[in-house]
Amino acid sequence: MTTYVRGALERIRLQATFYWLVLILLAVGAILEVAAAYVATIAAHASITSLISHEVLWLVIGGVAFVVMTVVPLRVWLKLAPLLLLVAAAMLLAVMLPGVGRSVGGADRWFQFGPIQVQPSEFAKLALVLFLARLVTSRRPTQLVGPVIVVTALMAGVIFLEPDMGTAMIVFSLGLGALYVGGVRGRALTAVTGASVLIGVIGAFSSTYRRLRLLSFLHPWEYRASYSYQEVQALNSFASGHLLGTGLGTGLANWGYVPNAQTDFIFAVVGQDFGLLGSVVILLLIVALVVVIFQLSEQLADPAERTLTFLIAVWLMVQTTLNIGAVIGLLPVTGVPLPLISAGGSSTVVTLAALGLVGGVLRRRRIV
Repeated sequence: MTTYVRGALERIRLQATFYWLVLILLAVGAILEVAAAYVATIAAHASITSLISHEVLWLVIGGVAFVVMTVVPLRVWLKLAPLLLLVAAAMLLAVMLPGVGRSVGGADRWFQFGPIQVQPSEFAKLALVLFLARLVTSRRPTQLVGPVIVVTALMAGVIFLEPDMGTAMIVFSLGLGALYVGGVRGRALTAVTGASVLIGVIGAFSSTYRRLRLLSFLHPWEYRASYSYQEVQALNSFASGHLLGTGLGTGLANWGYVPNAQTDFIFAVVGQDFGLLGSVVILLLIVALVVVIFQLSEQLADPAERTLTFLIAVWLMVQTTLNIGAVIGLLPVTGVPLPLISAGGSSTVVTLAALGLVGGVLRRRRIV
């Protein structure tokens, strides 16, 4: 009885912490997105109401996705995983066809449906997580390496060709995470990790533009008028934020000083508007969410649930690291959004769908 009560209390604690963290991050993200896009909206003679309505629309769609993924049992999603992965792969290929996908800045990553843009690579991450969870639960560690490498490499390769190196790196990390949680250890895991890093480096230096884009972060001030313009502007924003920031919506980052401030570089807005203290708080909230999901994964008896939650935690951790690392100049810019904070409908909806799967596991979990 004592063990049962202790388990029930732990479940309630994790559930409450998880839901509160998700709600707080969503609220903070919505406020920051509107503040970051406010001036650009006025400059384009657009309506602020339409800006807010657009954000609310994506939050509603994301909320519906969260509820659906929570309510529908995980076994249903695992059965659908191969089909979902095929649909994701087809979307990734279709988006690169002339006249089908929408190209922005030389990258073919989006479908355009009226005022709405959909990014298939975001959906691909969720489909891959489900497929890898199914794969890990159906094979022994010795039978796992080949299939995981093939599926992960194919998905990452297509995404890389869009080009979208940041998402490709996240996909690779999911494959490595699946091998680890699936019990692959020692030389096999080391060899796969080393090969993945080598392939990533070769791909990164496969074109002059990509090579300069990646290496410019080492000498940002030398390339401040070209490849590192965005990074330098972000660093200047952080410098002017000091400890407590300039106040919500008052920093220059909100006024077009930092390109794409509401999307990939929204953490620069956080740094200027809320200073070092606010930046640390936002980072700690995301870290807390990741830690809670990792804690849940460790306590689960079901292999599919354990794998799924572990991979979602890896996904959020790697994506957050790539985003913030780029904004503060510690990593090259790869163009991935900050989970639940950056503007971007596809990212918000898919992230909430993934967190909905975690919510479903929390409702039905069996503790080891």
